[in-house]
Amino acid sequence: MLTLMSSVTALRPLPATPDQPRQKEVFARLERIVAEGPSACVCVRSRSEHLLHAMDIDSGLLAIPLQGFKRIRDGDQWSAFAPGEILLIPSARKIDMQNIPDERSGNYVAIGIALCAEAVTAARGLVPLQQHGKGEPGPIGRVTLDDLAQELLDWCEAMAAGDEVRARYVLVGMLLKLHAQGHAGVLAEPVVTLAARIRIMIAANPAREWSSSDVEAELGMSGATLRRYLAEEGTSLRAVLIDARLSYALALLLTTRLPVKSVAARVGYASPSSFVKRFTERYGVEPSRVGGT
Repeated sequence: MLTLMSSVTALRPLPATPDQPRQKEVFARLERIVAEGPSACVCVRSRSEHLLHAMDIDSGLLAIPLQGFKRIRDGDQWSAFAPGEILLIPSARKIDMQNIPDERSGNYVAIGIALCAEAVTAARGLVPLQQHGKGEPGPIGRVTLDDLAQELLDWCEAMAAGDEVRARYVLVGMLLKLHAQGHAGVLAEPVVTLAARIRIMIAANPAREWSSSDVEAELGMSGATLRRYLAEEGTSLRAVLIDARLSYALALLLTTRLPVKSVAARVGYASPSSFVKRFTERYGVEPSRVGGT
């Protein structure tokens, strides 16, 4: 762990803020969206540096640091992103992610725009079939505010007005533009595993005491079939249930100011100490270091 942290710290980029009028306008509008905290996007805050191991990203994502820096590792490659840069994760995957607060303010703040399935499907319908890609997840991309300036301004305007339908329409345009810029992975046919389907199900009610029979009934399959398919994916129902709850807990810690005890209760842990132990084993960091409190 110490060796890894030392090598990552060496990648710290120089402080950067948007310096062009257009960039400043986009940046200011995004900061306003974060301050207002609309429900249709993810606003991440933290006051301590942390490294999360094997974090599940369940869909494509645009992540935009506003204060501090973000580093991610996809495979063996580390990449660093400063304010004014956009991290493009074109499709679902596991990555290592490090959020580092700004040295001056002591805060890490970022906004995340999920590339939701509805928008991806709509964008795919507007692109010739032969350009859809062959299901490859696509590499992590780096996009500038200039690349998506007008689209981000339109998205911010729709979000400020509470018009999620229009915001999704704008997102379709973002996807088409990213695809045209060479980020073909954003429109690749997603591979939805059984484990991913179960994770989505658990996330809708993470505090429920899920049993195998509950999952079987929801999916309409026998226990033997469920176990066989999960084994083929290299996992088990117990592992998926634990991971789904911890993933939901991580999202709460990153996007709210709930104390660890409350987060533990919301994901079905009666014992906060058991939750802390599980979370730390899963992500390599104590939950108290992740949130914005």
